[in-house]
Amino acid sequence: MRLHRFFIPTPVPSSGDFTVTDENLLNQWRKVLRMDVGDTLVAFDGRGEEAVCTIDQLEKKSAMLSVVEYRKGIVPTREIILFMALIKRDNFELVLQKATELGVSRIVPIQTARSEKKGMNRERSEKILREATEQSGRTTVPVLDDEVRLFDAVKKNHVPLIAFDPRGTLSARDIQDRTLEKLGIIIGPEGGFTEEEILVFSEHNISIVCTGKTILRAETAAVVALTLALVE
Repeated sequence: MRLHRFFIPTPVPSSGDFTVTDENLLNQWRKVLRMDVGDTLVAFDGRGEEAVCTIDQLEKKSAMLSVVEYRKGIVPTREIILFMALIKRDNFELVLQKATELGVSRIVPIQTARSEKKGMNRERSEKILREATEQSGRTTVPVLDDEVRLFDAVKKNHVPLIAFDPRGTLSARDIQDRTLEKLGIIIGPEGGFTEEEILVFSEHNISIVCTGKTILRAETAAVVALTLALVE
């Protein structure tokens, strides 16, 4: 039986006992999952390791966990940064979930000429990232940056960038170049990038990958791009 996995917002030790006081976790353990003293779970704090723990004490305001096994967790082998245009909230949140499952390291929400004007809900977005991390088995939670204008993101970036657009001249296979340990992927909004934005890509030597003969939704393009870059 697979053990429940939980992100702990405080450092998890490699041995011994530690206390958990996060109200949301305690409520989930006690009232939702009906966990009790003696139950076993997996705890991780986002640093790349995880601990198999038993519950020694479970009360309303705190829990005492005992580390049974401390081990190396699943960590992405390639650093991929997703520059994702703001799209409809449900679709953007789907991208957050799937990007986490696929192994993205960092997500940068970008404002483009055709992106949604309503920004993301940071608290909800971070919750989605944590839950997707717990579900997927990885032990590092993707970093979520503040929203930034596309032009500013391009100017301040320090990793190789690839944009996805139907007007691209490169094949999707080019994104699978394993010699690049770090790579930034830019996904546009519904309606795509403007000619001015495409020109900016050219001025900054950003390669543009063709998304194929069919028109992909923004969230689909993000999943396809990350799959090509991360799945071995």
